[in-house]
Amino acid sequence: MQINFAAAIFLFLGSYFPLSLILAVQDVKATSWAQPLCSSIVFWSKCSLPSLENPGIAWTLLGVSALSLIFFLYALRYFGGQHEMEIEESKTIPNDLINYVFPYVVSFMGLDLGSTGKTLGFILFLAWMFLISYRSGQILMNPLLLVAGWQLYEIRADIEGNKRQLRALSRQPVHPKQRLSSCFIQGIYVLSKPK
Repeated sequence: MQINFAAAIFLFLGSYFPLSLILAVQDVKATSWAQPLCSSIVFWSKCSLPSLENPGIAWTLLGVSALSLIFFLYALRYFGGQHEMEIEESKTIPNDLINYVFPYVVSFMGLDLGSTGKTLGFILFLAWMFLISYRSGQILMNPLLLVAGWQLYEIRADIEGNKRQLRALSRQPVHPKQRLSSCFIQGIYVLSKPK
């Protein structure tokens, strides 16, 4: 199954939620760091968020990536199993993080959300990273999956009488002799317990 282009954009943007948090923190005005978040013991009575230099861009990036992350985690839970497989061997493999490291490095190299040229250049860079991830079938290789409890496995399995070596994502541990349902999405099997 090929992921719909619009859904792939959401999946990609959701993976950069931590980056949007980093950029928002870097955009906090210097005067806000000297002020307390809450001026009262009662938490909700007199609390305010720090002021941002570029609130429109910072809040937009944060909001879009947060909604995309929620959509991503929701969608991943509901991929239905199309085939059953019996696991013969499994081993965890590290998630490919290199595609996600570059934008984080860029954020610490002086990205100023107030500079239109730098911000548009960064957005262009992310668009290029998205196209590479989407075309290479690596859109599901998302480091936030590890945080959400998903793990990437290399497994050998029997799928309806055919023995295959494959990569799979699973939220629960994968062990030999286990029977699981699978959904094939852009070169990766998403595993779940049979219903």
